[in-house]
Amino acid sequence: MERYKGILIIIVSFFLAIVIGGLLMLLYKVSPIEGYKEMIWGALGNKFVFYSTLARMVPILLTGLSIAISFHAGIWNIGAQGQLYLAAFVVAAMGVTFHGIPSILYLTIGVSVGLLVGGAWAWIPGYLKVKYNVNEVVLTIMMNSIAVYFTLYMVNGPFRTTQGSLGATNVIDKAMWFKHLNPLSNLNTGVYLAIVAVGVIVYLMTFSKYGYEWKMSRLNSRFSVYGGVNVKKNMLIAMVISGMLAGLAGTILVMGDYHRFLNGISPGYSWTGMILAMMVNYDPIGVIITSFVYAVMASGGLRMELMLNIPQELVQIIFVLSVMFVTAGYAMSNRIANRIQEEG
Repeated sequence: MERYKGILIIIVSFFLAIVIGGLLMLLYKVSPIEGYKEMIWGALGNKFVFYSTLARMVPILLTGLSIAISFHAGIWNIGAQGQLYLAAFVVAAMGVTFHGIPSILYLTIGVSVGLLVGGAWAWIPGYLKVKYNVNEVVLTIMMNSIAVYFTLYMVNGPFRTTQGSLGATNVIDKAMWFKHLNPLSNLNTGVYLAIVAVGVIVYLMTFSKYGYEWKMSRLNSRFSVYGGVNVKKNMLIAMVISGMLAGLAGTILVMGDYHRFLNGISPGYSWTGMILAMMVNYDPIGVIITSFVYAVMASGGLRMELMLNIPQELVQIIFVLSVMFVTAGYAMSNRIANRIQEEG
């Protein structure tokens, strides 16, 4: 029971949130079965909407894994938003500045730059944490603001578009575009990079010695040091990889989705990813599943609103309720376990 406690809590919590969401649908005189049917059809009903759902899932999944891998090593990266923004902007700035580069080379350089910028922006708080024990939570939150406001200044100043008054850069060189897999959706060949990245992260966290050392560093850093594990090095490596994942999310948004940098390019992807990662206790497989479920709900909510006149904000209500129930479930289970231990 202890082994499957987390899975049970998540399943029960999601079920309760779905039930309450169904009750709210009744207030609109709509059958919950019909409402959820339209939601699922709107996200998975045909090739076009399925591709759109996957496109919505990619940045949430990458930022969720970004949070998961850093926590797995015992260091908190709350700076995925800033790493995403800064990487996305640098890639876009390069795409509007340089022209005449062969496409395969430009794509390679663009992805590499996005990874490096995201990783470098995460390295700063990681280094300060392991070297001087600076609180990485506070530092990464502050660096989020620095990155976001810096890019805001740049797209309304030196890199402001000449094609309108929108807070954005010009469109990047077409040689830098990821190809869309369907002309009616945003899903593009960047999804293949995301799949590779997810596979690497799952392997590192679950099957490699690095994942084991990261976990031991988090659970008992002093014991790990005695066992010959370089805890500080592991924390820093995990932090850099975490930033690279966030940077990859920003790179795909620029090179595949929007083909430019937009002010507000991430409508809270990193925060959603962080919450989803926390819900599944930072398990990489759990992050994949919850990211897909959330993307289905968010995409299907549009059709639900269109067909049944139910506000798509209902999806956010279900999401928040799920988080609340999961948090309460863990708290209750821990309290019960402590009481049993005391009585025993």
